[in-house]
Amino acid sequence: MNISTSWLREWISPVVTDEVLAEQLTMAGLEVDGIETVAPAFSKVVVGHVVSCEKHPDADKLNLCQVDVGLEENVQIICGAKNVRTGLKVMAALVGAKLPGDFKIKKAKLRGVESFGMICSESELGLSDSSDGIAELDVDAPIGQNIREYLDLDDHIIELDITPNRGDCFSVLGVAREVSANYNMAFVMPEIQVNASGVSSVNTKVSNTKACPKYLTRTIKGIDNSVKTPQWMVDKLTRSAQATHSPVVDVTNYVLMELGQPMHGFDLSKISGDIEVRNARSGETLELLNDSTVELKADTLVIADDHSVLAIAGVMGGESSSTQPTTTDILLESAFFEPVSLAGKARNYGLHTESSLRFERGVDFNITELALDRAAQLIVEICGGEVSEIASSVDQSALPILDPITISQAKIQKVLGFELDSQWIEEKFINLDFEISDKTADSWTIIPPSFRFDIRIPADLIEELARLYGYDKLPVQKLSLDANINVIKEAQVDKYDVMQALVSRGYQEVITYSFISEKYQEFIDPSAQKITLSNPISADMSTMRSSLWAGLLQTVESNQRRGHTDARFFEIGLCFDGVQADQQSNKLAGVVSGNRFNAQWSGETQALDFFDAKADLESLLSFTSANFSFEAGEHSALQKGQSAKISLNGDIVGWIGALSPTLQKELSLPKCYLYEVDLDAVLTGKVAKYKAFSSYQQVQRDLAIVVDKATPVAQLTDAINNLQQEHFMGVSLFDVYEGEHIDSSKKSVALNLSYQSLEATLADDEVNAKVEEVLTLMQDKFSATLR
Repeated sequence: MNISTSWLREWISPVVTDEVLAEQLTMAGLEVDGIETVAPAFSKVVVGHVVSCEKHPDADKLNLCQVDVGLEENVQIICGAKNVRTGLKVMAALVGAKLPGDFKIKKAKLRGVESFGMICSESELGLSDSSDGIAELDVDAPIGQNIREYLDLDDHIIELDITPNRGDCFSVLGVAREVSANYNMAFVMPEIQVNASGVSSVNTKVSNTKACPKYLTRTIKGIDNSVKTPQWMVDKLTRSAQATHSPVVDVTNYVLMELGQPMHGFDLSKISGDIEVRNARSGETLELLNDSTVELKADTLVIADDHSVLAIAGVMGGESSSTQPTTTDILLESAFFEPVSLAGKARNYGLHTESSLRFERGVDFNITELALDRAAQLIVEICGGEVSEIASSVDQSALPILDPITISQAKIQKVLGFELDSQWIEEKFINLDFEISDKTADSWTIIPPSFRFDIRIPADLIEELARLYGYDKLPVQKLSLDANINVIKEAQVDKYDVMQALVSRGYQEVITYSFISEKYQEFIDPSAQKITLSNPISADMSTMRSSLWAGLLQTVESNQRRGHTDARFFEIGLCFDGVQADQQSNKLAGVVSGNRFNAQWSGETQALDFFDAKADLESLLSFTSANFSFEAGEHSALQKGQSAKISLNGDIVGWIGALSPTLQKELSLPKCYLYEVDLDAVLTGKVAKYKAFSSYQQVQRDLAIVVDKATPVAQLTDAINNLQQEHFMGVSLFDVYEGEHIDSSKKSVALNLSYQSLEATLADDEVNAKVEEVLTLMQDKFSATLR
């Protein structure tokens, strides 16, 4: 909101500069975005009166003017403006004047005739971007007066960024209250007097009193709306970023900026019957003042007569009932609309108006009568007319209730960290128009004013005291902290380390919604308990996820549409098997798709496969030092033959596999490999222990055995590890062969065994004996044969 400091100082004028005043407003919580002058610097420009205007003897387009500028003799000025004429009041720059752009006025000769100044246009003084001719002042402008003083050009415009909770500050009155509280000064309200007689010729009723608890109207008849709006009002409106129209509209806008009460004026001759405040009916339309036509929704509050809708309540009036220069009789409206009922209504129609801005934040419901009187007073002063009494429709039970709030000195001290003087506290409450209904030696019971919708609890009152004291003046207190440091188990794996491990393997973390579509839930986990939201954001977010795969697949799909075919994504998040706390669990899931490496000139691209995903997952599981096992299994979302369940100590903690071809086709996805494990299983590790390093040579033996094709290699390696041979270091798979010279029901598995002693280099016969022990185990347990 823009506010003129000159206008504000008519109400209250502390003895500080405008810049200091703006800084104080910021420190009091009304942030000032900027402060600008009304006009650039210039000097020696005064009000002049063109006494005579004759053609230049040697130039048809120039005029020889004698101008009275308040000196003993008239000043001769040559002017080429088309609109210069005898009797005109003008802005005259005298010799020695400095104009914007460092332009200096000097005595000059034009076609042999001397000129002792310059008659200025608004653009030449920086008052407007362009001008059609010289500026024409009012006939009552005092000759010789400095133009800066006459037009109040030393005024400043303060741009306020008012927070949504301070709707009371969208007016000169509201800002004056703040200045009053900060400087301990009383502000002066304009004197408002209205000579009203007779009753309004229009009856009003309110059908929806919850949305409109208070609706006031009055008629003014016999006005002249064709007169010019006074310049003082035009200046104040334009400096408040308000356009000027006709006197009636300008007055309602003026009262809006002055008192913060939005108002509207209807052409009385265009109203049929009585006025009703009601909700719109199906099929009703309204042509608005901005020339757009809207189809009204049933939840929209409207102002209507017996035949049609006249306005959207609290937003904008209709063109059909608007006042025109020929209007002679008007109906003025002043109302209180409940903020929640109007919230978002303007945006529903693509509108944002000064009225909706204020009504949505809350307008003082006790100022409606005063605003109606002020508007009537100004209209009569400018346009004439006869004013009726106020016709009111008020539902007291629907008006906001001002509940008392009790606050104590101890509470204030506890929150702010220091003690405020009791007399100072009372003084500030009074300056803010807060009513002290009761008080004791160390507490106060406060009733907030009707214009403060943001004061409801003791913390709100303390905030008021803090900002008036000055946030920059609050004493700095060293905080005393009883640190209760949580004990973290040494065996716990840090989630950050897990995430970084995946990032180092080329993954990117994604964060998706916990809500998925019912379709995805059926695809991914049809057997899970379906938790459906009663008020979903959309149909695609109607079900709580039981798996992270849905969000990951949607991410792959989105990237695929944009040409990103190589994907490695992971997510850590909550999944839901029910609505109870113990039915929620954190999981880690990943998806890979596309090529194993980026395309390069030295080789062909290689597609990712199951074992790439398994290797990534095993790198995470290695953090725990636990023995996870992968066993073939079937999952509804995974392809048969390329899926495995992940077990730990006999419990299934996750799944890994290729996306089912059915789902792949249904979701238009490329070949994908997914995995998902319980996060707790990944984060539960073992305490690290020191292990001596051997300085002796490690011995390795390769063993190729033939076993049944269905025998998992993991069973072979687990069996070897369980032998717990002395000096045994590990076993690894380096080849699997199926084909020629191998029975079709068999496969050849090549294993590497490694041994190392801490005391000496192992002898061949000692190692061979251990390999024989392994071979015997393979033969006895898996019917293996040495290849």
